[in-house]
Amino acid sequence: MKQNNLFEVREETLIIHLPDELDHHTAAIIRERTDSLFVGKKIRDVIFDYENTNFMDSSGIGLVMGRYREVRYLRGDVYIVGVNDKIARILEISGLYRVAKREEDVEQALAQIEDKYAVKK
Repeated sequence: MKQNNLFEVREETLIIHLPDELDHHTAAIIRERTDSLFVGKKIRDVIFDYENTNFMDSSGIGLVMGRYREVRYLRGDVYIVGVNDKIARILEISGLYRVAKREEDVEQALAQIEDKYAVKK
């Protein structure tokens, strides 16, 4: 798992490009790194990009819920993008779509975030 390509920060949004397998080991690594990014940067929203993910266990659900708890105090949101049918089923059963917003891809999620913070005239 190459950590350098997993994380991207755009303004106040953290984009996490999840690996092929999101299991206990990889979730722990991602959790540790995101915790340090939350401390070092002003992160308000998080996008989980599942485009390359083909396996996820319950620790992946915990990872998303943990980031949700981090951003909700800042009135931020968690977005889930790039989900295949297998992962979508896991996310639906787990109830994650009640706390996370689903978009097709990273760019659509970023557009939603931009619209959310746009000054209303």
